[in-house]
Amino acid sequence: MNKKKREPREKAHVIKNTLFILGCGLKSAPLAMISLYVSNIIENVYYSLVFSVFFLKTALSVIEGNGTFRELVIKIVLMVIGKVFVDMMGYFTNFYAKIRFEIKCEGYINEMIFNKAKQVELGCYENPEFFDKYNRATWVIEKGGFKRIVQGTSWVIGSIISLIVMVIYLVSIDPVMIIFIICPVFVTFFRVLKHKEEFRKEKETTPYERQKDYVRRTVLLKDFAKEIKTTNIFAVLKKRFSSAIENNIKLIKKYGLRVAVLEVLSDLFGDVIPVAGGFGYGCYRLVELGNLPVSDFSVLVSAILQCRYKINNFARYFTMQQKHCLWVQSLQEFLAYEPKIVDGGIDTEEMETLEFRNVSFTYPGKDEETLKNISFKVDKGETVAIVGHNGAGKTTLSKLLMRLYDVTEGEILYNGKNIKEYNLLSYRDRYASVFQDYRIFAMTVAENVLMQETDENNIPLAEKALTQSGVMNKIETLPEGVNTLLTKEFDDEGASLSGGETQKLAIARLFAKQFDVAVLDEPSSALDPVAESKMYDALAEGTKDKTVLYISHRLSSAANADKILVFRDGKLIETGNHQELMEKGGEYCEMFTLQASGYREEESQDEAE
Repeated sequence: MNKKKREPREKAHVIKNTLFILGCGLKSAPLAMISLYVSNIIENVYYSLVFSVFFLKTALSVIEGNGTFRELVIKIVLMVIGKVFVDMMGYFTNFYAKIRFEIKCEGYINEMIFNKAKQVELGCYENPEFFDKYNRATWVIEKGGFKRIVQGTSWVIGSIISLIVMVIYLVSIDPVMIIFIICPVFVTFFRVLKHKEEFRKEKETTPYERQKDYVRRTVLLKDFAKEIKTTNIFAVLKKRFSSAIENNIKLIKKYGLRVAVLEVLSDLFGDVIPVAGGFGYGCYRLVELGNLPVSDFSVLVSAILQCRYKINNFARYFTMQQKHCLWVQSLQEFLAYEPKIVDGGIDTEEMETLEFRNVSFTYPGKDEETLKNISFKVDKGETVAIVGHNGAGKTTLSKLLMRLYDVTEGEILYNGKNIKEYNLLSYRDRYASVFQDYRIFAMTVAENVLMQETDENNIPLAEKALTQSGVMNKIETLPEGVNTLLTKEFDDEGASLSGGETQKLAIARLFAKQFDVAVLDEPSSALDPVAESKMYDALAEGTKDKTVLYISHRLSSAANADKILVFRDGKLIETGNHQELMEKGGEYCEMFTLQASGYREEESQDEAE
């Protein structure tokens, strides 16, 4: 069953996918691509016919007395002029047209990939099969597939023109020569099979290569260094790396013999039969029968070698084209993916109410529900604390609210309408979020705060937001202030911030944005108690008159909330304000009392010290 399912994805229509890449080239750099084709075709035909066959025929005819030396000189001069012209065209192509085409086309294809990657839902990044398809789609760029398709196509067109002329010429000398020309054609068939096997091998090695790449990156990243050096996790990583290598070796054994047999058959039909057979037959006519002039014999030998070279390379390019088109097939499948989270047509107005109505959710590929029949309502201006132990479903709730996933059952209503009816960008723009797993980009401080390009007009907004989040004092100590590049990804002088500082920077993104609803997922996880208290004061000031959803397993943020939602095992088990829930004596009361006693013990220890 699996084999049958995989088979359609392993086939790629060469013409269809080649035309797709050529279309990308014509849209991104038409003049550069056309000049590249013209240059490659002219160069191919010139060197194959004029330089290697017809000039040799002329020279030998003169030696045999069938022409004058003056004719030979004239043809030599014309050949030199032609070579200079072809070489100049080749230099222009290599140093201008080719580079311009490659840069433009690469940018065009990358933009398509980036736009699609932005559209797909979050679940796709957590789906190994989809992620493998995304990796294979990038091979068109990373492994130069698009360049080779264009170059190969132009070479093939030039080769076909050369072959037609040479075959006609050889058949005019002796029709038997067609036998030795046809043999290399079988090479195409064998190499198509060979490259299909190689692509299957590459496809099956993709997850193992990702596994190896993950281990290589993890071992070298500073974020993981402390755990690796102080625990035995390195042994686990090493085992995963070794396992990936062993699986790759198994795949090499699985496909190695098939590839070797096909390669031997390719050499037999591509080299041995045409060269040995063609030379032998030519010598037989020249020596035994004496009915083949030396000039025709020499041209025949040269033409056979050229035909063999052309057909063998035609087979090689065709089969490589097949391989590259399989990459293009993956690219087209990736670009053709229809996101499951589709855009609605309604512009999102100012928030008045939010409501979860009988919402259940199961992650793709999972059997157990993460959220189970959740219902609650939030009014404009309310501060809502969503609390519960880790794994209770709190973060999942925020992902559903932002439409990073769609609910499995039930509906989420914004101002009484299902959020699926709204324009996705305008809907998300109503929110400001600080995620638990926030990320800092290898960009300037200001760009990390504003999350857009910066200029002198919006820099003050970034500085104000950093001041509100309490990290501006640190930023002012950096070499270029808010224009300092963060991380050392692109610059060894890039700045590094502590965990608490980066969290404050992430919180500054909220202060820099116009929003109706703030969604704060564990916003104080990296802060000490004093910094946490200051941060909540700043958030209270910065979100005044706004709707705020705090998601946390710490309950210090919940006491002043208008409403508290208590989650356990994906269910909403308690609702009320702090006083109501404490009087109820349920799960919230137990959690709050336990955490409060822990805080008192810490304070007592601090005073004793």
